[in-house]
Amino acid sequence: MSKIREFIENNSLSFEPGNRNYTCVTLIGYSQHLGLSKEELEEELSNEIDNDPVIQDEIDERWGYCEGNNYKRYWTTKQAKKDWSF
Repeated sequence: MSKIREFIENNSLSFEPGNRNYTCVTLIGYSQHLGLSKEELEEELSNEIDNDPVIQDEIDERWGYCEGNNYKRYWTTKQAKKDWSF
């Protein structure tokens, strides 16, 4: 199982409407922390994207913002380790 898939399952993340933005931003930051590219994250989420194209829109709109604001840094903090299973 990939780290992204394991992270989704271990943290009970949902792509349901109302949760997509939160889930996508979380996964983008975590993916960037892991050193994954946008394309690699999209490949990991291909089934979800096929079922709900809004997920692709979320990734497209937020990838650069998260990267520019160093969201990956959060994942090195004690707070991240307290809040998430990874």
